[in-house]
Amino acid sequence: MHAKGSEGFFSAYRSVFEARMPFGTFLIMRFDPDQPPVLLDHWLAAEKIRNSALGEYLENTYAFDPFYQFRNLPEEGGVYRLAEIVPDRFFFSEYYLQYYRRAGLCDEIGLLAPMPSGATAHLSLSRLDRQGPFRRREIRFIRHFAPLLLELLVEHCSLVSPVPSKDAVATVPPLSELIRAQAIDGNSIAVTRREAQIAALVLQGHSNGSAALVLDIATETCKVHRRNLYRKLGISSQRDLFGLFKHLL
Repeated sequence: MHAKGSEGFFSAYRSVFEARMPFGTFLIMRFDPDQPPVLLDHWLAAEKIRNSALGEYLENTYAFDPFYQFRNLPEEGGVYRLAEIVPDRFFFSEYYLQYYRRAGLCDEIGLLAPMPSGATAHLSLSRLDRQGPFRRREIRFIRHFAPLLLELLVEHCSLVSPVPSKDAVATVPPLSELIRAQAIDGNSIAVTRREAQIAALVLQGHSNGSAALVLDIATETCKVHRRNLYRKLGISSQRDLFGLFKHLL
């Protein structure tokens, strides 16, 4: 395999996976704390993905990505299938419908590993509808060789693009704070901090019950906050909510 950090490494690394399974996208990114994702290398089977979903993801909708939001990463990293880490209503969320379904994606596997800098190295493999979901033997292959694959991923990400200093880039506020600021500045609507927190969780695919668990409040309390939020914004659905706030970043 080509040296990590070299131009040839990405193709050689991808060929390891290609020998065992088909996929429609192969993306290597770095997630820095409180920053947008940094796309380090990518390969796409369909040009339309490059021109639409990927560009929109990198600009703003990454905030709804379960892999970007994942916080329970062990020290050694891990391999995760999309369905294993998403909130309970994710597959009914507008983010899933507009990002995955419109791009023709039906499944995703993510390799996530902590970097010495404090960032997270991320490899995303997605399957197109015509390819069908990942099969058990393919997932077993990735998990069997995960220690080596994750080590190579971290070393490559560390070499290909240095992590900027904290003073070099502006920190992106939490999604709930962006929602609250947009409601006030863009719509002159005073959304409470709790309402904004619930809005962020709903947009990420949480049901009322799941959002209540995250916030440690009663489900009925969550429902009341959500109704009040929708009334203030003059909307009636999660789709309307996504339309208002998908371009916050």
